[in-house]
Amino acid sequence: MRASLSGVVAAVSLALFVALAIAVETGWVQALDVRLMLAIGANRPPWATQVLQVVSVIGSGAVEIPLGLFLSFHLARIRRRGESVGYASAVLSGWAVYALAKVLFRRARPHVIPRLMRGAGWYSFPSGHATLAPLVFGLGALIWASPWSMRVRGALLGAAAALSIVIAYSRVYLGMHWPSDAAGGLLLGTAWAAMWVWWWEHSKRMNRREVAPEPAGADETAAP
Repeated sequence: MRASLSGVVAAVSLALFVALAIAVETGWVQALDVRLMLAIGANRPPWATQVLQVVSVIGSGAVEIPLGLFLSFHLARIRRRGESVGYASAVLSGWAVYALAKVLFRRARPHVIPRLMRGAGWYSFPSGHATLAPLVFGLGALIWASPWSMRVRGALLGAAAALSIVIAYSRVYLGMHWPSDAAGGLLLGTAWAAMWVWWWEHSKRMNRREVAPEPAGADETAAP
């Protein structure tokens, strides 16, 4: 059940990302992006700007990648080496995937509202902050809390999802990304994280089948 759910989440998120990428590439969402950014830019109080600047820093690769590697190292220290290697692989491969997507789409950064933060780098779609957030925080919470109760796992995963959404929104609010960049990043990051969960669970099922004992007398030939 859990494996099939992760597979469905991965497939649906990836399909939505592809649909959004096509809409971005063809310009179908451009007018909506502009309207949304203008609406957001019309009301940016100083207190919200300060909060979202901090959130944006938390969602940067300079924080997310070291945090992900630290969590992976700590998992290895407590003898959860398989999860440690898998988590580090998911985060680092997710970083490579969004970088490849940026080069593929080559979308320019927005200049619709004033930018309230420095550091807008190269191409815009998808947002790297938004892509890494579900991997670093969402997948990290899922793996870290796996030995705990369902209630605790659900609470941590919900908090990680909320943080990921706020990180994605911060990039639009600060004028660094189009709204579709943020949405695309969340979809791509969620799809990649869910794919890794599906792969781990699928591998565990295969391993259990390989070590399962054969029924007694399975190798015995029938008497004539």
